[in-house]
Amino acid sequence: MMKNIIYTALLSMFISLSSCSWLDVNSKSEVSIEDMFSTREGYYTTLSGIYISMGGENLYGNNLCLYALEPLTQQYTVSDTETDRTKWAQFQYSTDEGEELISNIWSTMYNTIVNCNVVIEQLQKDDMPTFEPGVTNILLAEALGLRAYMYFDLIRMYNDSYKVNPNSANVPYKTDFGFSIGKKITTTELLQELMADLTKARKLLQDNDPIFTGKSFNDKYVSYDRTQRMNYYAVTALMARIEMFRENYKEAYLLADEIIQSEKFRFIKQDEIIETDIYGKELKVDRIFMPEMIFGLYTETVLTASKETYEGLTQDFVKSDACYEESDVRRNWLYTNPSANNKINLIRYQRSKLTEDASKYGPSVVPMLKLSEMYLIAAEATLKDKSTGGDAISLINKIKKERITTELSDNASEEKIQTEITHEYICDFKGEGQLFYYYKRNNMTSIDDGRYNGNSVIMKSENYKLPLPKYEQDFGYGNSN
Repeated sequence: MMKNIIYTALLSMFISLSSCSWLDVNSKSEVSIEDMFSTREGYYTTLSGIYISMGGENLYGNNLCLYALEPLTQQYTVSDTETDRTKWAQFQYSTDEGEELISNIWSTMYNTIVNCNVVIEQLQKDDMPTFEPGVTNILLAEALGLRAYMYFDLIRMYNDSYKVNPNSANVPYKTDFGFSIGKKITTTELLQELMADLTKARKLLQDNDPIFTGKSFNDKYVSYDRTQRMNYYAVTALMARIEMFRENYKEAYLLADEIIQSEKFRFIKQDEIIETDIYGKELKVDRIFMPEMIFGLYTETVLTASKETYEGLTQDFVKSDACYEESDVRRNWLYTNPSANNKINLIRYQRSKLTEDASKYGPSVVPMLKLSEMYLIAAEATLKDKSTGGDAISLINKIKKERITTELSDNASEEKIQTEITHEYICDFKGEGQLFYYYKRNNMTSIDDGRYNGNSVIMKSENYKLPLPKYEQDFGYGNSN
């Protein structure tokens, strides 16, 4: 019998890792892999557990959409009483809280990646339970896609900017679930591995995913809302994001354009954001902009995280709403709070807790990949590589038209186009953690200070890289960078 074990947590099964080894034995909740994957339910439970882990506080339910990455964009004020958090927003990462934050992100990400490794191995065995035809391929593709998504974000956090050092090698690459620490690998090499996995996943989904093929399945897992799973278009969007990162502009454009041309996703309409009755009472609320979601990760954790840090009277506030025109529909994400001296709360994830109000809202998701990013990728790729054949101005103006803001003129300069791409990233990714990655991808030496009045914050390359956890530094990773 296999000696490797997986553990039950949050109604799911996932592997725990210690600081010095990949497996942390917890005898109270161990289940053999052989037993776990003896039925179809074992596969569903484990893969669902990966989504749950990703949606937890340490990852995309808080740190990677709000608490850790958003302050680094300089778009928020942080409470003066939180000394360590104030230093974090100033790129001083080596405080007690900062080191804990870095460690939590790193360890939870690798915990979850190792779970993906388990599922991927099990889904490629001959002695599996019988699934409805096509389901196994969908499950395998999702696991490959989720693993790639997490590895790419590890690269974007812990390695140098690709423009500065494509040979940065702080992110070990591990595709098994044994005790080895993983292979030391450069950003360039790891991205090649991720693209190979995503190409495989995309083909599997192209042949089977209901969102692409229109096939219907009796299988309840596959019948779940595919925009809340790593679906065909989500894999394609992630590939576009990676190709943009490694400056393969034509490839990035083609992938983004496929999603745009599919017309599977659309921009939200103004009257869909807040629907009211004749007395002004809210009937429906959608500040997430659900019609635009290519992949939205379901997590209720973000509701609590947002309430605690961004919707109150004393924590993080949006510095200014100056980047938004008065007509911009994204102003629905902000609330000028009279009880906080008119400071501005971010309320994208805000919702009433009253039972009778539950029907007002859609599913609680964090945007992971969305339509507007595909337009921005296509526009920027076109600006940097004219052979794409795209029209950067038209692509940007599509966003501006849908957001009800002033469009670019037909003769806008390349400098103006790039400025507006940056402007749209500032406006469109509040509460998503993506703006910091945009700045880092372009290795920008100065960024908006959050007030959108022409003032900026000077950036050094080291500001864009989180230090490794102390135990990883002691182990020897990152010493060559």
